Formats: sequence, C-alpha cells, structure tokens
Amino acid sequence: MNPIQRVLFALLAGLFVTSVRAQVLDPDSGAVLRIALVTAAPGDIYWQRFGHNALLVENTVSGDARFYNFGMFDFEQTNFLLNFVRGRMIYRLDATPPDVDLAHFAAEGRSVWVQELNLAPQQRYAVAEMLSQNALPENAEYRYDYFAQNCSTRVRDVLDAVLDGRLKETMSARARGETDRSLAIAYASPEPWLAVGIDLGLGPAADRKLSFWDEMFLPLRLRELLRDMRVTDAQGYPQPLVAREWTAYHGRLDDQVPPPPRWLPAFAIAGLTLAMLAALVLRARRGIGRSIGLGVIALLLLTLGLAGVVLAGLWAFTDHAIAYANLNLVLFSPLSLLLVWPLWCWRRPDALPGRVARASALLMVSIAVLGFAWLTLPGTQQANSHWFALVLPLQLVLAWHFWFAADRR
Repeated sequence: MNPIQRVLFALLAGLFVTSVRAQVLDPDSGAVLRIALVTAAPGDIYWQRFGHNALLVENTVSGDARFYNFGMFDFEQTNFLLNFVRGRMIYRLDATPPDVDLAHFAAEGRSVWVQELNLAPQQRYAVAEMLSQNALPENAEYRYDYFAQNCSTRVRDVLDAVLDGRLKETMSARARGETDRSLAIAYASPEPWLAVGIDLGLGPAADRKLSFWDEMFLPLRLRELLRDMRVTDAQGYPQPLVAREWTAYHGRLDDQVPPPPRWLPAFAIAGLTLAMLAALVLRARRGIGRSIGLGVIALLLLTLGLAGVVLAGLWAFTDHAIAYANLNLVLFSPLSLLLVWPLWCWRRPDALPGRVARASALLMVSIAVLGFAWLTLPGTQQANSHWFALVLPLQLVLAWHFWFAADRR
C-alpha cells in the first residue's frame, strides 16, 4: 500500500465503522451523513506555511464522499498578479473526491488530521446542503482576505451557521493575547524573508488583540479550538463537538509551529553597528574605503526609499486594509531616494550636499523621531519598535553629517 492509499484508508476507515447499520436509513436523511474537519500541516512552499483545512462530507449508505475545499486559486486567472498586489484575490470552493487533495498532502509530506464532528442529523444535512449550494459555479467564488476570508474562516463560518451562532458566541468571549502579527510571523518564521516581509508590511490593525474566534483564521488553531467546543445533544446534555479525532497521515511536516521571533535585540545591535560604521565612513577624508562605504550606504538608502514607496502604495492604492496607516513608513521614507545621489557624489572631498539634500535629510529624521514619539503614546498599538531600533540610528547619523558636518569641511 503506497502512502496515498494509506492516508485514504486512515481517513475513511473511521468514518465507515457504522455504515452497515446505516444501510437501513433513508439515504437522503442527514442521519446517514458524516461530517469531518480535515486539517493539513503547513507545507514547504510559502503559500502553504499557514496550513490548510477542508470539510469532508460522507454518505455512509451510498459511499459517496466529497472534500469541500475553500482554498482554491488559479495562477492562470486573468490579471492574477495584479489582483494579488491590489488585494483583490478571487478564491473558490471546490467539491472533489477526497483522494485528489489528500494525494497532494501525502506527496508533500504534510501530516493530515481528521476530526469527526458530533452534529445532529439535521445539522449534518444543513452542512451538506450549504456546501453543495456554495460549490455551484455561480456561488463558488469569493473575495479572499488572508486574515478575514480564507479557507479556514469559511469552514468556521459554515460550522457556526449550523450551530446557530454558538461557536462565535463561545469563542469570542475567550482570548490569550495573540495578534494577527504575532500569529502570522510565527507561522512564517521558517521562511525568514517571508516573516520579515509580512512584519514590515502590516499596519497597526494587525496588532489588535484577537479572540479565539479571530484566531480560527489559521487551520491549526481551528483544529485546536474545536476540541474545547461543547454542543447539546437531543436529551439536553453537553457533548464535545469533536466526537473522534485521529491522524490520517504522519508526514515529515507536522504541526510544530515555532514561537514568534524576538527581533528587538538583534535589530538594535545591527542598527547601532550600521550607525557607527556610517559615522566612520563619513568622517574619513578620502580613500577606497570611503568610496565603498558611501556606495553601501547609498544602496541602503535606495532600499529604504523603495520599500517606503511600496508601503505607501499598499496604503493608497490597494485593498490590503491591514497594511493601512503603517508607521514603518516614517522609517522607510521615500525621502531617502533624494539622498542617494548626493551621498554617492560625496565620495569626492570637494563635493558637498546641496540645500535640497540637507533639507531632505533633516525632514526624514524629524519625521522618524516624531513617529517614534507617537509610538510611545498611550493607545498606539503598532508593534514595530524593532524597526526603529534598526533604522533610526543610521538616519540620525546621516542627518547630522548632511546638515552639520558638511559645514565643517
């Protein structure tokens, strides 16, 4: 038996244990349906870093099983890249035989877990009917949002609907202090470039405290939190929502998610080191070392400025609301671009920055200092002190030399 056959057997074996008894029931009744949440571990590819889930609907009389997956997208969509950049991604719900998606999970080495849900017959029927209607071509597509409308939140909302809102009511009352930023960075941290990019691009909306309901945008959190949910049976007694749970496939990729990285110490050391090296380069009179150093600083300023243009574009021209009002824009300032050429020309002893460059340097650092002051006020919530520790020391050194040191040459 190959790995794909094994995962299919482990997934479905538990669901067929009472199928013989079920043969006598009406095949159209919810009593013959089984509903299970299937969760896959995070994968190796960057868009798989947050895991995946779907709902399995199985008819124990006919043997038909459908995998309802809200996470489908197509690179061949018209204007796919443009829509991605603008935050207007279109995803869809697909209903497929279970082996289609499970074959991918097994081939990628991702562990798969199954949670059979303890739902009343009418609730099981409601889930199956809701999913089958949503999977119709005219209903399948939806506007995707990484934190608010994704494969996991859509599954969560289906379950909440058949539970008459009790899932949201229960989970909204509980929290543990997580934020969109802390969770996103933790799950992305195996890909450092992805974690850094996410952290840089998120605005203050990503730092609001999340309830357990909000945390369910992550498939592994939904899997975890459903274990705590209770429902009432026909006799009025509370029962776990998860009737049974098992591992369908043990892959090399499991559910161990590292904690969010603590960047402040490393960023502070790097920021102070950059500032001191820049000061030494700017104090040097001439030589190849000064030219190389000024070239490196100019490249850093070019990077800061271009990153600032991207951050401003996310705020002004896209639907990525979670990137709006990003305080990192005061550090990654487009004003940096006005300093690149004057700084490079400064490698010649007789070249001094002009008024525009000096004013730009002073304005750049003034905005950054005001941004840092804003960050210290009560009620502000963006968690970006590590970025100030990295960038602000260099900006202070550059502003000093552009405005004051140049007068002494």
